[in-house]
Amino acid sequence: MRLSRKYFQSESARGFSLIEVLMAVFIIGVGVIPVIMMFLSGTRTVEKGGVLLEASIAAQNILDRARSDSFIWKTVPISLNIPDKDYPGFSIPEPFVNKYKASGTLTVEVAPGHTILGTGANETNLLQLTVILNWLENGIPKEFRLLTYRANTNSVNLKTSANL
Repeated sequence: MRLSRKYFQSESARGFSLIEVLMAVFIIGVGVIPVIMMFLSGTRTVEKGGVLLEASIAAQNILDRARSDSFIWKTVPISLNIPDKDYPGFSIPEPFVNKYKASGTLTVEVAPGHTILGTGANETNLLQLTVILNWLENGIPKEFRLLTYRANTNSVNLKTSANL
């Protein structure tokens, strides 16, 4: 008994042509590549956000220490490079310094542009504290600046100030 070739080759068992395979790869590529790029972009954004969070926490810690009465009213005006051997309490976390070559500056000064109402004299009971952190992110210099004010409410000659 002899079987014909037609018995083994049916229409449903045919393979795909090269053009059909290329079209399928193209269609999948058009759909998959944007999704992959979106995930990569999201990962980069999350990483940059993490760096900014580290910088803001470090700057806030420096400001919190600088606002203490034992430091602030004895050293006005002052500008410190961080780290500073004379003021070891002001520091940037070592992992951040090592990874991004970070450094910083703390400036404490009488708040510029603030005067006593009615007299126009400079307000000496209001201080401006500024922390500037600098680092390198992928070889690109970055900066984070945090500024706050501190008033000496324990002063006998407390005055009301206005920002000009």
